[in-house]
Amino acid sequence: MPVLTRAAARRLETGDDEAVSSLALRETVTNKADAVWSHRGGVDVYCGAARTDTEKPQVDHCLEVQLAEMALVRAYTSNPSSRSQSMATTQAVEMIRNHFNGVGNLNVTSARINQAKRGPFTAAINRLQGDKLRTVTLEQLARQGRARWLVDDGTWTRIERAVVCSYDDAHAALVAGGTPALPGAVELVESSMEELNNMLDTLGVS
Repeated sequence: MPVLTRAAARRLETGDDEAVSSLALRETVTNKADAVWSHRGGVDVYCGAARTDTEKPQVDHCLEVQLAEMALVRAYTSNPSSRSQSMATTQAVEMIRNHFNGVGNLNVTSARINQAKRGPFTAAINRLQGDKLRTVTLEQLARQGRARWLVDDGTWTRIERAVVCSYDDAHAALVAGGTPALPGAVELVESSMEELNNMLDTLGVS
């Protein structure tokens, strides 16, 4: 069974083992490579490379699941009546999990790009965890580390564009789309998406 990433889990009360399991969003997506290539028209949206030109391809979450988990946990902990095993929470988590692990939030890219992309997002998540991001944007974090070449060649701009598109798609599907759900689930989903939007704004991704 998947569990929350450490950054998200730290925001929960100590000993809330049920929530650590029930609020986890990440799923294995490696087996979705063919479906993602089809959805993306056979192109890596980060760099424009064709499938045949992509070295050591890896399936990547455009909008990192860790960010979605942190947003979900913030929304969950801000409501004193939240219960990790309630039907509403279970339904909300399933809606969010299914969307962010779906092909609309996935891209197949080279291992080199994927590994370089991971660093700035990990740094941002660590800073968000302590609410210490200040004015440091995601692009600035990329420039400071091993992802600088992604900024220099324009790949980082396309990565951020993919993140924004993923958020917009998620908002349209989960909030604006009016998916039938329990009132408590709707509230948690809407609050989670609002938290995620605030986090992306703080990261300078819009």
